[in-house]
Amino acid sequence: MDLFAKVTVAIVVIILIGALLFVLLQHFSSSAVTEKQAESYVISDLKQQNPNVSISIINVSPSTLAKGSWNVIVGLVYNGTRACPTVLIEGYDYPAMTLLSNIYDLYTTGCRIYGISSAPSYVISLPQIAVARATNVSSYASSYVYFFGYDNTIAKAHYFSALNSSSTPLSENFTDVWLVNYTATNAHYSEYIVLSESGSVLGNYSASK
Repeated sequence: MDLFAKVTVAIVVIILIGALLFVLLQHFSSSAVTEKQAESYVISDLKQQNPNVSISIINVSPSTLAKGSWNVIVGLVYNGTRACPTVLIEGYDYPAMTLLSNIYDLYTTGCRIYGISSAPSYVISLPQIAVARATNVSSYASSYVYFFGYDNTIAKAHYFSALNSSSTPLSENFTDVWLVNYTATNAHYSEYIVLSESGSVLGNYSASK
């Protein structure tokens, strides 16, 4: 092949590569979305997968992977009113990575609290984590849920910086605690667990509904 032919082939190849890059850039440009659109698409997809999931937007920032894409960080709570909720943080880079997720932090699932045993200064920061911890470590809580049924039991927790002796039948003053409540639809009483910030059971009592 002479020099002219080689140059001609090289030019054709360069043109084809340029055309391909142009098409790809045009395609991505047309699929680029705004920050609010990316946030909305992620929430819509999560709700479609599980209508009962509780979603909180933690942060939305421009993607480091591709221009026109957004890094959407969400906090998710599944089965938030049950005795063993799942709490995690996921990230989405949309539309660059479509709706594929990356799990950043898994706090609790199946009533297992991740990281609590290896961190003596662990602080329970969410009511759902307090519920999962109480179910896991308190025989009174787990027995209540087992006897009356998981699906029949509503569980919730409230944080108190100070819980005085007149507030519970335990007649003790507590500071920085979670009060975890289990109430079953088919039970005549509710079960309460007092939990420290680090997840230790400080007391329990029952109360009529």
